[in-house]
Amino acid sequence: MKQETVIKRFLREGISFSPPFTVSELPHKAKLDQNEAPFDLPDEVKVILLERLKEYQWNRYPQPSLYADAKESFAKAIGFSPENLILTMGCDQLIQGAYLIAGGHDRNALIFEPTYPMFSHAARFNQTNITRIQLSADEIPRRNHINETENHIIFIVTPNNPTGNFPEEGVVETALSKNSLVFVDESYVDFSKRTWSHLLKEHPNLFIARSTSKSCMAGIRLGYGIGHPDIINAMETTFTAPYHLSCLQLVIAKHFDLIQPHLKEFANIIIAERERVSNQFSEMGISFIPSQGNFILFKVKNPSYIFQQLSESGVRIRSLHTIPGLSDYVRVTIGKKEENDLFLEKLNDLPFK
Repeated sequence: MKQETVIKRFLREGISFSPPFTVSELPHKAKLDQNEAPFDLPDEVKVILLERLKEYQWNRYPQPSLYADAKESFAKAIGFSPENLILTMGCDQLIQGAYLIAGGHDRNALIFEPTYPMFSHAARFNQTNITRIQLSADEIPRRNHINETENHIIFIVTPNNPTGNFPEEGVVETALSKNSLVFVDESYVDFSKRTWSHLLKEHPNLFIARSTSKSCMAGIRLGYGIGHPDIINAMETTFTAPYHLSCLQLVIAKHFDLIQPHLKEFANIIIAERERVSNQFSEMGISFIPSQGNFILFKVKNPSYIFQQLSESGVRIRSLHTIPGLSDYVRVTIGKKEENDLFLEKLNDLPFK
């Protein structure tokens, strides 16, 4: 009997033995495949943060007082109250947390596809049933989609990844009228400049998830959620805060006021580059979805060939061939001007249409 078959006898049904999520690690001149910011924090800011980190004992667990101080400082920097805030290990942990407190066996979540795969991945391992609404690349979630089903969790991504578009006006409000936890993913809010946080006061079932990973700090893995104090408390209890975070993450959060001006500056540069690349696409006759994120989804004649040729020329973009409805598309993250210029130059040399 094969060892894998033996192991499956004592593991839970549905556990996958497929390789974990991977990306190309080939040498590159332009890394435009993971929706990261192309800019790092200035060295002078890093020096200050490392000095603050040295103030804590690395042989000791982070204490609740550090988490409380970090929450208070971070909340002040972003304009919310600490009781409405949870700090997490990236946005993925917020997705998992939503399933842990509102999902589970005999409970249902609504997901609009195509979208970030973690929404369905986390549901599978939490035994939450999923209602998938499959949309094409240029379709958006609409109010009637919400009215057709009953769900314990409704996930709405604004703007959506990988399409970069917003839902129809009123979709979030329609979802909030239901007896559901409404999880609004605003991971790309620095680039879209649009939030639904003004609805928090009147709607205790609204939970907003954000990430610093798209704005210069993917290597830190710091996310945050904004919601009603009871939801925050339930999620913090589930994660046994502060022990789900490291001292590094908490120090970064505590001194976010030093970082935030740089993130805003970088985001504005990326927005300008996004519009420049979009204009170039139009001039080149490339079909694309107008994006509010830090990436653009575009359509090509032979996606696998385009992806391979760009990779061999040192330009890494994202292949989407495994995502239903996107077999004709690829996605490019907006990088520095010189990276975007190289991407456009190499793409223009290929038979993309």
